[in-house]
Amino acid sequence: MATYEEIYGKRVEVLDSDPTLTSAYEGQVWYNSTSGTLKTVVTSAAWGSSNPMTTARGNMATGGTQTEAFGAGGGTPSHTNVTEEYDGIGWATSGNLNTSRSYLAGCGTVPAGLAFGGFAPPAPHVQGATEEYNGTAWTSSPNSMGTARYALQGAGTQTAGLAFGGTPPISDATEKYNGTSWTAGNVMGTARRYFAGFGIQTAAIAAGSGPPAIATVESYDGTNWTAVNSMNTARGGLGGTGTTTSGVVFGGSTSAPGTGLTATETWDGNNWSTSPATLATGRYHIGGAGTGTAAVGFGGRTSPGFLTATEEFNVGVATITAAAWASGGNLNTGRTAAAGAGASPISAGLIFGGTPPVTGATEKYDGTSWTSSPNSMNTTRHSLAGGGTQTAAFGAGGYDPGGSAINAGEEYNGSSWSETNDLNTARGAVNGFGTQTAGVAAGGNSGPPSRTTAVEEYDGTNWTSVTGIPAGTGGAGACGTLTAGLYVGGITSPSPPSNRSVTAVYEYDGTNWTSGGALPTGKSELMVYGTQTAAMGAGGYTHSPAAYVNTSQKYDGSAWATYPTIATARGQAGSFGTVSAAGGAICGGTAPSPARNVTEEFSISDTETITAKTLTTS
Repeated sequence: MATYEEIYGKRVEVLDSDPTLTSAYEGQVWYNSTSGTLKTVVTSAAWGSSNPMTTARGNMATGGTQTEAFGAGGGTPSHTNVTEEYDGIGWATSGNLNTSRSYLAGCGTVPAGLAFGGFAPPAPHVQGATEEYNGTAWTSSPNSMGTARYALQGAGTQTAGLAFGGTPPISDATEKYNGTSWTAGNVMGTARRYFAGFGIQTAAIAAGSGPPAIATVESYDGTNWTAVNSMNTARGGLGGTGTTTSGVVFGGSTSAPGTGLTATETWDGNNWSTSPATLATGRYHIGGAGTGTAAVGFGGRTSPGFLTATEEFNVGVATITAAAWASGGNLNTGRTAAAGAGASPISAGLIFGGTPPVTGATEKYDGTSWTSSPNSMNTTRHSLAGGGTQTAAFGAGGYDPGGSAINAGEEYNGSSWSETNDLNTARGAVNGFGTQTAGVAAGGNSGPPSRTTAVEEYDGTNWTSVTGIPAGTGGAGACGTLTAGLYVGGITSPSPPSNRSVTAVYEYDGTNWTSGGALPTGKSELMVYGTQTAAMGAGGYTHSPAAYVNTSQKYDGSAWATYPTIATARGQAGSFGTVSAAGGAICGGTAPSPARNVTEEFSISDTETITAKTLTTS
């Protein structure tokens, strides 16, 4: 319990450690008796880069929060209907709008969004069409806006929406949506286009406009618009989000097409303040979502073209370090095409087999360094199936030193390997997942160039053939359990070669395989770990263009979202772990040569601490 003492004539709180996020507040002063320092909480504001959108665009419908946002439609520069969702780290594509268009407006949330207006051919180009979003698909409303227009703004929710401004001609019109139809409201004091709008149906803000660029701002109370204090920088095409008492605007341009601005201003309900935080990438026609203190800005354009860049804005007493890949301990032996085992935590991983040369060597990971096991596999091999934990793993199939597919099975007990019953189908480039007593071996190459669909289940004693995957591939990624497995990507043998890496994803329920959410880009040799509903896919090889890549995506059971890139582009690495705070790892691999020994770790665990300033006592 804190005490209060006289510190240089001032009565302040004495703590043996800095306060927590939940107890700290701006302006708080305390004496840290452990460090012997007088401190206070300071407010910080900053933009931080996040993972880019899948499709470069601007002028889109937007809605949601910093950690659950959507962007729909927009200019690419052609008109698009693509929708993407942001989860606070990466973007994933979702259901398309029924009408492709740009310069539209939106509001609401990810599971209850609204998109309306816009511009798109064929004639009449100007749109009044309205669509509702349920987080998966868009449904056209039978009722359009009373005034078709583009370059407008929106605020509110799916059942209480607000549309205001737009063109042509430059408009002051206001309309309200009740979940079914639109009705006209009182007009704005200033007609606007290409401006920022945010808030709710009964309390909204309209800021800026252009061209020509203006700084004027109006506030809406559900009935009337009233002029309030202007922004410090006149601009059009800006982004904005928040409420009538706490908002933020960013980007935009002072001319058209012009150069995008980085300037950011915050709104406290009375005045605008120029923030020391600026966008890393200046742009206009930028999308935005969130609050005045926790926002995300995405897409937009500069004079050369449209952007995918995503940045997050945070104001508060918290310092947040986003999830990212970090370097781990190096393998003792560089290798590729090895198998991995280990679920959680990351400090209990295993890698075995691989090439070159073809080996059965086994190494254990403690979260910091790798230790070579004195006992190797009984059969040297690479491109094998693996699964289980550090102390109860299985390995099966693969290629022998001569390049022939084999069916040999083995189990590891934490110290040594023992031979077990063999697979029914010999194969290499095979994928494994599950546990030592409930494992799965799926796909692979049964003999060049034959891609097999064969799947076998292991019960700790025997391998049993079960329902095969829908399409035969080799070099895929896999993870999960016997009753909730995931089989990702791989390579097939069509013509031309540029189509050989596939996007197909299959889910296994212990009996049948069904199609899951497809990869954004066809990959083989990728590293996959986690579960059927929370999986990470990293690196891999694409055939169009032909290259090893450093991209990573997280799977939520239905779609893949972009996540931070790995430091070393590569494929055929070992992998293990979970998509959680416990973390996962990839190790080894090829890019294409030599065989790598590097390990990279990833965990979904943001670090949050208060931002404290040490005070002098003079």
